[in-house]
Amino acid sequence: MATKSALIPVFLLPVALAVACSDDETQPQPKVFNFALTTANETPPCTDAGVNATGNATVTIPVDNSSVMVNVTYSGLSGPVTAGHIHSGGAAAPGPVVLPFEPPLDSPFSKTLTAADYAPGTGTPPDFPSFVTALKAGGAGYVNLHTDACKPGEIRGEVQ
Repeated sequence: MATKSALIPVFLLPVALAVACSDDETQPQPKVFNFALTTANETPPCTDAGVNATGNATVTIPVDNSSVMVNVTYSGLSGPVTAGHIHSGGAAAPGPVVLPFEPPLDSPFSKTLTAADYAPGTGTPPDFPSFVTALKAGGAGYVNLHTDACKPGEIRGEVQ
């Protein structure tokens, strides 16, 4: 009988591990978007953009939706970045700025944006929580960087 009682805990160990692992997997995770910033994504593309202008962005929205974290790297632009932001809107047209990036904007840069940074406008979600919900669904915003040569934007990438 001592042998049988010793086997019971060993037999249950895989079940206990499976339950423990499944609990970790069901925990909510941040929403992460990784995407390229290109001249071709600008609407309309800037004819004065740097020939090798390119970049990458990561947008992370934590589980509690309290912020939007942005990490950007870029190179080959026509000049220094004069402005950068997250716009509301889809890929087909320019949209209004809703989350501006404060300087410095040298590559690479990271920004954490909150409700205090949100600037709603005509045609945008009315508040930060509504915008974050739309952004998490994908296709509701984009990141772009501006230069003196490309005031409307030199490189852009859709958050999707």
